[in-house]
This record gives sequence, structure tokens and C-alpha cells, in this order.
Amino acid sequence: MRILIKSVFVQDSRSSAFGKQVDLLADNGQWVQIAPSIQASADLVIDGSNLNWAPSLVDLRVHHTLPGGEHREDWDSLTQAALKGGVLDMLLLPTGSPVPQQAEAIHFISQKSGTVSFHPMAPLSLDNKGENFTDLLDLHRAGANWFGHGDGSLQAVDLMSKSLQYLQTLPVTIVSRPDTEALSLYGQIHEGLQSTLLGLKGIPVLTESMSIKRDLDLLRYVRANGFGLAHADFRLHFSCISSGESMDLLQAAKKEGLPVTCDVAVHQLIFTEEAISEFDTNKKVFPPFRTTTDLDALWKGLKSGVIDVVVSDHHPVEFESKALEFDHAEFGSIGLETLLIAFTTVAQKRGLPNALDYLTHKPAALLGVNLPVLELGASVQGIVYDGGVSHMYQLGDIVSRSKNSCFLGETFNSQVAFVLKGEHVLYQR
Repeated sequence: MRILIKSVFVQDSRSSAFGKQVDLLADNGQWVQIAPSIQASADLVIDGSNLNWAPSLVDLRVHHTLPGGEHREDWDSLTQAALKGGVLDMLLLPTGSPVPQQAEAIHFISQKSGTVSFHPMAPLSLDNKGENFTDLLDLHRAGANWFGHGDGSLQAVDLMSKSLQYLQTLPVTIVSRPDTEALSLYGQIHEGLQSTLLGLKGIPVLTESMSIKRDLDLLRYVRANGFGLAHADFRLHFSCISSGESMDLLQAAKKEGLPVTCDVAVHQLIFTEEAISEFDTNKKVFPPFRTTTDLDALWKGLKSGVIDVVVSDHHPVEFESKALEFDHAEFGSIGLETLLIAFTTVAQKRGLPNALDYLTHKPAALLGVNLPVLELGASVQGIVYDGGVSHMYQLGDIVSRSKNSCFLGETFNSQVAFVLKGEHVLYQR
């Protein structure tokens, strides 16, 4: 199959055509011509104004609902949501029921990969209870290179310390979504002006910063007493950072040379605590939206390199668990379908250079995925998106089984038009 893409702006920072407007010709799943103008016959011609080419997206934070949560998301809807958003690789949190804590479960998730590749994260403790270890080495041998405590932070200090000690000798990543549960318990939104005005229990920044400080101290301790056995590719990854104080802690840790990385959820880069003023439960997320000062600090962290990647934090929740009074509604928002369009819309306004790297090459490097680069002879894999279309995101746009998007009613200036891989059109708007 021959595919011709006309007048497309290349957004692949690794490509020699980066920043240029060119025509692209692919044949049998490989790029055969890249030129200012190509006159050739093709089975599929993609043409239009404001077209952009980007690598496929890699999402490092997707809440896993399977098995047990098919009413929230099943394998088909998860795949369709990913394709609509241009995501071809995703890291699944160990949040199924039962928890994927056997080698067979890791194999099963990996084997579900098809048009979209599913990368399983393994749990640190049995059933995510924080009481007893899983068989960490067996899970690693089965293919798990990322470990975490469900979708949160392991509260037991001794288990976290031993997890770091055992796993630091391997090329793996331990994930912590920093939270001190004793401080955030029963909290609903950011502790500040809005929580006072709305009469809702607040979640202070301290819940996050105290957890980060603890884990950084534990990391320093195990490295100082590790007899030089720490693997060069071992990392401690902090997920869903939300505050300026966290930025300061992680910036200092990186300058110190500690093997730490972090991500931020795309919605944290757009909303502040004021978004909760109308009690929209779709905007009830954890960590909560914080202040404008925190929002600006996160963007500063992106530009300075403190934040490594941007994630969707895709968290499907059924209608019945959101259609409640705010303090009874569940946390979470879906985000696979809007990861690209939400981030590019706001990144353009913020003037973030090479913005798509935070969704593509940077998370791919952390996950160990080799994304094809747009060059002659390379495999075709990526997204064609329209960067000049203004549209309001509505309920009818959602293909996920759950409809709990915090972006409902938001206006975006881009849309995914095609997702291509090899000779195949995986998605077409």
C-alpha cells in the first residue's frame, strides 16, 4: 500500500525534516520519499491545511480495570480510546481485580498487545495491601520492568525501603504517586481558598511533598548502603506531580545525581482549584487541581527539564460513581483520547519548545520503546493531526466506555486525523 501525505509539518524532533513542511511518500510500510513536493500515485492521499506529522504517543500512566472492571473499560474500548488519541504504547498500573501479581498475569497482559502495545506494571505488595511482598524477581523475569503500589504510594516505610534495596540491583523503575494518606484522608480538593469557600475538606500540598521527601531519603539511604551494586538503569519515578514545592525537591534531587524521574498529568497543566467552583465531579481528580502558582511552577519544570514526561492518568469511572454529591463521587478522569489535543493546545499558548517530545520520545526512552523516526527507509508509525481546527470536546466524542472526562466543554485547536503503522491505517477521523 502506498500512502502520500501532502504538505505536512514535521513535528518529530529526531527527524532530519523536523520543523519543515514537506510531502511524505510511504510504500509497503516504509518511507521512500521525503521532499518539498512529491507527484506520485498512491492508494491513500492525505491532504489538507495545517496538517502535522508526529510520532505515536507513549502514555506512562493508565489505570488498569481488567479483570473485574469491564463496566468501566474493556480491552476493545481501551484500544479504541488509545487509537483515537494516537497512543500506541501504554503502561498499565497494577490496579485490576484481581491484581496482576503472578508471572502468568504479566504474560497475559503483554500478549493482549495488538495494534496497541500494553506494558504491565507489577505490584510491589500482594493485592496492593502494603503488607507482604510479591515475588519481585519472578515478576521481573516474566517481563515486568516497572513496579508500583496500585495507583498510589506505598505507605509502609519498611516495605518501601526494602523494595528499593531489592530492586535497585535491576534495570527497573519503581513508581510512586506521592501521597501521605494520613494527611489526605477524606480530602476532596486542594486545601486553600476554594476548599474554604466550598466547605470541602482540603488536601494540602504537604501530603505530596512529605511523601517525596521520605522516598528521596530512603533512596539516599539504600544507595549509601548498597555496596555499589545499584544498577545504572534503576530509577525511582514520581508520578502525577502537582505542586511547586515538589518541583523544588525534584530539581534538587536531580542536581544531586539521584536516579529520579517524574511526570505530570496533562490536566494538571490546564486547570487550577477554581475549576471546582461549580462542583463538577468530572474535575475531581487526585492529586487535586492546585493554585495558579503551582500551575506556573509545573510549566517551569517542563521547560527546565525537571519534569520528564506528560501522562494522561486515564482513569475510567462509571457514570453512577460520578453522578453523586461531590464529596461522595470517585476521583479520576479519562484522558487517552485527549492527551495529544489537550497538551498541544496549551503547550502552544505556553511556548513550550519540542512539546511533543514529552508525549513521544521521552516516555519511550523511559519505557524502553524504540519509536520509528521519520527518515527514508524507516518504518511508518505515527500520527497525522490537524493543528488548525477549533472544536469543543463533547460527550458524543468519547469512545471510552466511561465518559468521565474533565475536558468536557473545553475547546481544543487540534484533532487527530490519522494514525498509521506500517501499511495500516489504525484510525481515521
